[in-house]
Parts: sequence; structure tokens; C-alpha cells
Amino acid sequence: MTDIKAIYKEASKETVENLIDNSSETIENLYKKVVEDISFLKELNADVPQLLRLAIELRMNMRFILIDLMTSLRGCLNGTYTFEKCYHIKNLEGIRVEGCRLLFGYGKGREESIWMKLECELKQICQRSEKTKYAQVYERLLALYDNVSTQLRTVMTTYEERKSRNLTYHYDNDLYKVYKQLIKVKDKGEDEPMKCVIQWMDALLSIQVLCDTIEYVEVLQGNTFSKVTGFHHFLINGVKLYLYKRIVTEFSRKDQFKEILDKVLKDIDNVDWAAKEKDKLGRLEDWLGKNASNQYKPKTIKDMKDLMNVFLLIEMSFADMSCAIRAFMNAESDIEYPLIFRRLLVSKVSTLGHLVGYNDTEKGNALWTFIQKAVPADAEKLKTEASEIRIELESLLKQEEVKQRALYVHYLDRDTNGSNVLRILESIEGIDLLIEMNTYPAFIKIMGRIRKFLKTLMVEIAIRVDKNAKASNIKMRAQIKRLRQLLNNPKCPADLKISINGTLDQMEKVFKLYT
Repeated sequence: MTDIKAIYKEASKETVENLIDNSSETIENLYKKVVEDISFLKELNADVPQLLRLAIELRMNMRFILIDLMTSLRGCLNGTYTFEKCYHIKNLEGIRVEGCRLLFGYGKGREESIWMKLECELKQICQRSEKTKYAQVYERLLALYDNVSTQLRTVMTTYEERKSRNLTYHYDNDLYKVYKQLIKVKDKGEDEPMKCVIQWMDALLSIQVLCDTIEYVEVLQGNTFSKVTGFHHFLINGVKLYLYKRIVTEFSRKDQFKEILDKVLKDIDNVDWAAKEKDKLGRLEDWLGKNASNQYKPKTIKDMKDLMNVFLLIEMSFADMSCAIRAFMNAESDIEYPLIFRRLLVSKVSTLGHLVGYNDTEKGNALWTFIQKAVPADAEKLKTEASEIRIELESLLKQEEVKQRALYVHYLDRDTNGSNVLRILESIEGIDLLIEMNTYPAFIKIMGRIRKFLKTLMVEIAIRVDKNAKASNIKMRAQIKRLRQLLNNPKCPADLKISINGTLDQMEKVFKLYT
């Protein structure tokens, strides 16, 4: 994978380092403000005006989004490798999409969004205040709201960005879609996404100004509330914070661990190779479906395509988690640690979910089901190992709180159309670090076992269709010959013909070894 287009080529190394350092301090200060807003919301009396309540809730939401944005922004700026930068850019895009949903609602809940509620409340107060000394004040507040709305319309996310967000957080059963998203981000470079992020952050800061102004106007009228007196708000547990930092310290001391992360992200040829082979096999399968009779549609092609799909999932999952770990090790503010750690959990659960399905309904179309079907009927050892792997994967998935994974990436509760921000903060506070850290060795071990199994199965499929290896080779070479004849069809795309013929040449070399 070639290098991503550089961000702001004119920026010096010192400028970028200063930006990274400053962003860490800003994240810490914003987090304190979020804690303060949560505390205010907890202690508001029932007689506090709805406008003030909405303003504080909206401000809390926007500050949290800014924290999440700046955490991923730091990861991108700290990033060294192409894949690493692409990973954080994808998360920045996902955060923008979730931020829009939190602000403007989702689906049928748009009319009940917090932004619409604020507008309705402002308009009603303007009507009630027409003959009071505050009439012009509220008119100016409504004008400020309209100005911010205009600004927000220029930074709304597109349909393509919303689709991309789903691939970032949930992957897909067709991993080539996820790979194409990665390539699209790489080809686009950093400048355009960063400009979008900066515009979005500017809009969030305008919302904060609006909310601060509303609070100021309400205080002028005596609509105040008591300062925080309790500890109802979210605070990062001191012991857990110590553990986070201890983990970073221990990992930083191990050069071998850092070398492994560097190797995964520096040399991701396996991702490119698996994606291209999966694409070629998929295109060949589609072409044969339209241009060949059933007897010339070898099951081997579909099996190899399914195998490459799972191989691609494993490689991309490893790379994503390596990006998250590197960002975790570079964290400097207290809130960054749990926010980044949740990304690790999301990748792990999404990978397990696609492999074996989140529930009984999904198991039939889970990726590992297709792998088990690809194992030759008389390959007893492989069949047994495939079953063992499935049992272990299902066991690992059962240990995960799947609903928590959904909560980690959804700012908006679609059932209530309310904010999930407080629940997200409470949820990451509830992460049991010792349990989570103990599950990762088992996860990494099973992923390594799957890698080895897929390679063994690949060889098995290549040399064995029948019990007799020679008969199998003859049969496979006959199929290759027939495929070459089909590829000579004028309707076959030239690039597909060249690409597949190259793969068939390699397969023939393998078969000759077993003749």
C-alpha cells in the first residue's frame, strides 16, 4: 500500500508536535467542562426553564463530540504508517456522522431532535416575551441560532460518509467493501478529511457559544441553579487510571511488542494480497455465473473466495487493533485512555460477530459457516479443527457484552431519541481492565490459529478435490484448461483475463509438484 498524501506539507515537525501537545491539554479541559455539565443536569430542579436545560444538555453533547474528535485527531497526527492514518481518518468520519445524528436526530426521530427542540423553545419564548424588556435579547438569540443552523448545513455528512461509518464500526460480511473504503480514504489523502473535521469543530464551538449565551441570559433573569455539591458525575476511577498508565509503561518497555505493532502496520501486504485475490475470485465467479453452464462452475472458486474473505477480516482486524493500541500508548489526558480502549473492544467484538454471528439467526450466514462448508468431506482433521475453532470463537463472543459494543459507537439512543453520552461515559468507566486484558491473549491466539488453518485449507483445496491426489490434479488441470477457454471469450474483460490467467499459471505450477 503506497503512502497516503501528506497533510499540510508546509507544516513543520515542530508545528505538528505543538498541535499534538495543545490538543491533549484542550481535551483535558473540555472533559472537566463535560463533567461540570453532567453535574448541573443531575442537580437541576424541576422548575428550571426548559430552554436552560436544553442548552446545558446540548453543550455537554457537543463538548463530548469535540473530545472524541480530538482524540482521533491526535491519533492521526501521531500516526506514522499509511494504514494507521487511514484508521483514524475513518474514525473521524464516523464521529462526524454520529455527531450529526445526535444533533439532528435519526429517521423518524428528527422532529424530536435536541436541535429542533431548542428552536421550538426559543420561538415560543420570543412570542411570550414580545412586550417585555427581554424581547430583543431573545430575538437576537433566535438570530444567533439561525446563523449556527446555516453554518451546520455546510458541514452535514453525506450518504457516502454515513455508509462509510457503518463499515468503520461494524465491518461487513463482504470484507472487500471494507478494503475499498480503506483505499478510498488513502487515495483521498489527509487534507480534505482534515478540512471537514476543522469545519465541523468550528460549528461545534459555535453551538457552545450559543449555549453559553443562553445560560448567560437565563442567569440575568434569575434562572440560576446551585453549583455542584455532590459527586453524581462521571469520574475516571483512580485505580483504573493507574492501571491504564501502568499498561502503557509496561508495553513501552518491551521493544519486541513495539516491533510487532510496527511490523503489522508497516508491512500490510497480506491485506492487499487477500483483497485482490478475493476480488478476482469474486469477479470470476460472477462472470462464470453469467457465461458458463453449471458443470463449469467449480465449487473451488467459491470456497477460495470465502477463504480469502475471512483471511482479509483477520488481517484488517489485526491492523485496526494495532492502530488503537499505538494511539492508546500515545495518550496523555485521562479521558483518552478509556475512549481509545473502547475502540479495541469494538474491533474485537465486530470481528467475532462476523465470524460466528451474534445470534442463532445470523449463524447460518456467518463467515465461519462458509469456511466449514469449504472443508473437503473426507478431510477429518480439518473438519474437527474447524469445529473446535467455532466453539472457541462462540465462547469468546459470549464473554463479550455485545450491547456495550453498540453503545460505544452510538451517540444517539434510537429507542428514546435521547443522548447516549452519559451512558457511554458510565460504560467505559465500567470496563474491567483486568478481565479485558486477560481476554486478548485468547483472542490473538485464536486469530493466529485461524490464519494457520486457512493456509492449510488453501493448500488442501488446491491439491485435493478427490481422495486420489493425481486424479484430483488431472481434474483440476482440466478445469483450468476449461477456464482458459472460457476466458478467451471476447465478452470477458481484458483485465480480468490477464489477472486470472496469471493466477491459473501459479496454480498449475503447484499442481505439477504433486503429479
